[in-house]
Amino acid sequence: MVSVALPKTAGRARVGGRPSRYWCSAALAAMFASAVSPAGAAEYSLDPGQKAVGENARYTVKDGEILPDIARQFDLGYTELVAVNPDINPWVPGTGRVIAIPGRHILPEGPRQGIVINLAQSRLFYFPPGGDRVETYPITIGFIGKNTPLGTSRVVSKEASPTWYPPASIRAEEPELAAAVPPGPDNPLGAYAMHLGWKNYLIHGTNKPDSIGRTVSHGCIRLYPEDIERLFGEVGVGTPVRTAEQPATAGWKGDALYVQVYPSKSQADEIDTMHAVTPDPASGVDAIVRATAGDYAQLIDWAAVHRSAQQRNAMAVKVADRSGGPIASSGEDEVVAAPSADASPYRSTRDAGYALPSYGSSRDSAYSPPDYRSAATYRWSSSPPPSSDGAAVSGWGGVPRSASGDIGYGYAYGQPVPPPPDAQKLYSTWGPGR
Repeated sequence: MVSVALPKTAGRARVGGRPSRYWCSAALAAMFASAVSPAGAAEYSLDPGQKAVGENARYTVKDGEILPDIARQFDLGYTELVAVNPDINPWVPGTGRVIAIPGRHILPEGPRQGIVINLAQSRLFYFPPGGDRVETYPITIGFIGKNTPLGTSRVVSKEASPTWYPPASIRAEEPELAAAVPPGPDNPLGAYAMHLGWKNYLIHGTNKPDSIGRTVSHGCIRLYPEDIERLFGEVGVGTPVRTAEQPATAGWKGDALYVQVYPSKSQADEIDTMHAVTPDPASGVDAIVRATAGDYAQLIDWAAVHRSAQQRNAMAVKVADRSGGPIASSGEDEVVAAPSADASPYRSTRDAGYALPSYGSSRDSAYSPPDYRSAATYRWSSSPPPSSDGAAVSGWGGVPRSASGDIGYGYAYGQPVPPPPDAQKLYSTWGPGR
């Protein structure tokens, strides 16, 4: 593969027509931009009934890398990578930091024909003729108020080295734009464009690869340059295109059942602008998982389902196993980042026996000690906490810890304290400090 330097964007550069006020300065981008070898789209064979493809992984940040580098290297969108690594500075992640790579994707519901796009997932799926394979690509979609259309269309024409003719609505926002932008580095359509049956909506490349995976276009669907080149070469005129909005998906891969819940559009915007993410638990996830599980609904780990609905971090997690194997993952399904001096630490219940409050949960002082950067939090209870308790951390059952009731909290600073010898572990999760 060809090494491609990540483009540098100015602090007020325009991405998809609106101010990119949250991008780093040109000087900072120049300091941290590094050569990447884009992986390109992944192609998977599909077994009958299979809906989950790919695998989650972990990656150790190399010197000079920033999260947009890594996202492109693994053919991920910026937002989905940041969502599963919420306490990492995208521009200064830290050399040697271990981050989660959300490489498992769940196919949207509906016919597997041509191009299928789940807007909530910010991901395009292409099903080549035959129906036994799928390719998947991260995409950029329209921002709030400039939504990408929902429904069905088709590819009506294809154009290599396209000229961009800004529509009147965009020229009204940016009167300095020329009536036509020729092919080249200033053309936001990139090197390839596929026109859809919806007027003024295209699937195209981009001259700003660091926008991929975000909600920043005027409604068009854009891909990394290497991805649109491949898709353009495979998709013919007349190929059906279907867009859907499915905030949560569930599906089997072999004997394992996975669920994946995506950030809402407003949460995605908060992630992109580096603001605190407002908790917004997804509704209807239980019903989706139960319907997908079918006769195996009794095997579902509902605590894991509820955490996914609460966190909405787009990480596909295993919630049932019909082979009789353990439901708990080997670790690659969990958000994890190694501690560093410039960011809040993550703690692992699997490796160390403790955890801090989970991402997207309540973080008041009732759930974490004052020194949250170096503290471990324990919860003891005689029964699992209710599903609405988004701030629950590692649970240990059967050990009353307060005079007023059977639920209490224990705090440990620095090194974790072991649980009581008669405690029974209820569940555990990865989570960040503040």
